[in-house]
Amino acid sequence: MKISLLNSQVLDGNNVVPPLGLLYVAAVLERAGHDLQVIDADPDYDNTIVNNVLEFDPDLIGMAFLTPGYQKALRLRKKFKQALPDKTYCAGGFHTTVKPVETLNELDLDFVVVGEGEETIVEACERLSNGEDLEGVKGVMYNRDGEVVDNGRRELIEDLDSLPFPARHLIDMSPYLKPPGIIRGHADGHQTTIVTSRGCAYRCIYCGSHNMFGRRSRLRSARNVVDEMEHLKKTFGMKGIYFCDDSFTLSPKRVHEFCDELMERKLDMQWACHSRVDQTGRDFMKKMKDAGLVQLDYGVESGSSKILKVLGKGGAGDRKEQIIKSFQLSKELKIRTLATFIVGNPEETDADLQESFDLAKELKADYTAFYFLTPYPGSDIYKTAIEKGWLDKDLPFSEIWSHRQPEMPLISITFEKEKLSRIRRRMQNHFFIRNYFSNIRNFGFYFTLLFNMLKSPKIIVVALVKLFKTRRLDYVAEALNAHYWLMKKYEKTT
Repeated sequence: MKISLLNSQVLDGNNVVPPLGLLYVAAVLERAGHDLQVIDADPDYDNTIVNNVLEFDPDLIGMAFLTPGYQKALRLRKKFKQALPDKTYCAGGFHTTVKPVETLNELDLDFVVVGEGEETIVEACERLSNGEDLEGVKGVMYNRDGEVVDNGRRELIEDLDSLPFPARHLIDMSPYLKPPGIIRGHADGHQTTIVTSRGCAYRCIYCGSHNMFGRRSRLRSARNVVDEMEHLKKTFGMKGIYFCDDSFTLSPKRVHEFCDELMERKLDMQWACHSRVDQTGRDFMKKMKDAGLVQLDYGVESGSSKILKVLGKGGAGDRKEQIIKSFQLSKELKIRTLATFIVGNPEETDADLQESFDLAKELKADYTAFYFLTPYPGSDIYKTAIEKGWLDKDLPFSEIWSHRQPEMPLISITFEKEKLSRIRRRMQNHFFIRNYFSNIRNFGFYFTLLFNMLKSPKIIVVALVKLFKTRRLDYVAEALNAHYWLMKKYEKTT
């Protein structure tokens, strides 16, 4: 079969990376002998998507999108209804998995893939290639005679090493290799993402990843991970990797094996990852540093012990003491740190928010970010917000569901939205200089941004409008980053 896979991209600051989930699906389909086209683009900026698919003339068109990209996907699907009405259409991914019936019907699809998609889509395409229907294909839902048929969930993939590396060769990687890169506050080119595990046993109320990957962690082997790093360095000249696992340090044994393998091969690649404050120790962190670690990202979330428990971020021992110790160790070992906090939580008071602000100032992370509590579909807080009326159940899924850039929170629990927005602005502005100007290596990228501003003065106007409207200093930086990305990504298509 000829298959087009489309990702409805949403720009979120510098957090623009290749769609690994879709590229994994492309890789298994390519291995199964299918002819693939992959398009990762923002339908609101790229007006060549439909024509490119028309030219490829696929048998099947698969769509992927996160919750913020849902409206973009709807608009793109309408264009395809007019241009290619007789093709077979499907969708998969996180949003589709937690909202399968709505996605199936609202996008007028032939079927949706629920859960991990690699084995499901290969079997589905084999059926379609043979002219057969999809009855009994686990992980598939479709309409039959006006009723939704649910074939049930497919078992999770136990051996992640059995999967081919994401098919990055099917997209133009060059725009993703431009600075500032995915390691926030560490502006550099030739950085990308790798995922080394699936599933998370923790029960944070704001996370819904278990709907897709389950609550039991499955790990790729250290050798397999380093193989991918070596492949990326040889193929794309990659210099830096961000491991986007829920927690890369979950298995100390695997991390030690990874570090040994990486140092033995002498790849000389920098990397960063997300960790938990209860998964750190001097010797452990020192070994990661020796193997190329440059930054640890911690989801601190709150300085209030009460709120940490509300968020499901409790655990054994004094959490606040663990947080402070982990950041002190990182500083002693000269490992950069990123700290994220969440505001607008259930039961939160002014005193709780002040504790968060005080802790953030005490930690002195290299990059500190405050986000609104965002009730993503599939998370516990989404269910609670609907039940308690904190969230309008008819609110459309769109870019306002992005957790980094919204001007206002989606839900109001203990604070009015306007007040919470002011609190967040005050906290975030406090860390602007430290976030953007504490690392001297970032200045080369800032000069590049300045040069591009001079080439396109209208972006200065856009940035200033955002500044006066929101009074958030980081909005200026985000606007400039966004313009830089759009210029590099779409200069050939617009």
